[in-house]
Amino acid sequence: MHGNVGCGKIQDTCFVEKISCFSMDYLGIDYGSKFIGLAWGSDDLKVVVPLKALRVRSTEQVLKDLRQIVNERGCDAFVIGLPIHADGTEGQRVKEVRYFAEHLKQHFNLKIYFQDERFSTQAACTLTGTDSLSLRRAKTQKGKGVIDSTAAAVILEEWMGKVSSDDNL
Repeated sequence: MHGNVGCGKIQDTCFVEKISCFSMDYLGIDYGSKFIGLAWGSDDLKVVVPLKALRVRSTEQVLKDLRQIVNERGCDAFVIGLPIHADGTEGQRVKEVRYFAEHLKQHFNLKIYFQDERFSTQAACTLTGTDSLSLRRAKTQKGKGVIDSTAAAVILEEWMGKVSSDDNL
């Protein structure tokens, strides 16, 4: 009987080790020149939560704010939305996002993943109850960051769903 208890401990230890090795927390990013939408997600908890968007004042301030969030949330990786055109081509905004990602790579020792963000803003509008006619008005109001962070949550959910389905193959 004592041997079964020991065996159970070994199994529990292996289970805990597996979680710590494979469980990841992510910071989803919807990059913009005025606001950066943020969302936190955990593949262990299967949850994504929009965070308060960052107002872009300077690169240094954004990096400082991101450092604080990464430390508070214990993030393991960034998932950044790529604003690919509807026809699949990459334009100037994709170059800006990749440039921003290079800054992250230089200042953080975290993995960086990219996710196609086509239609994430439209999905965020649906989730927040903002119609396309009032989107421009919403973007100029104080609540602008809500749409950006909801878009970041959509981006992160899509990426986590893709990774999860790839793991199940």
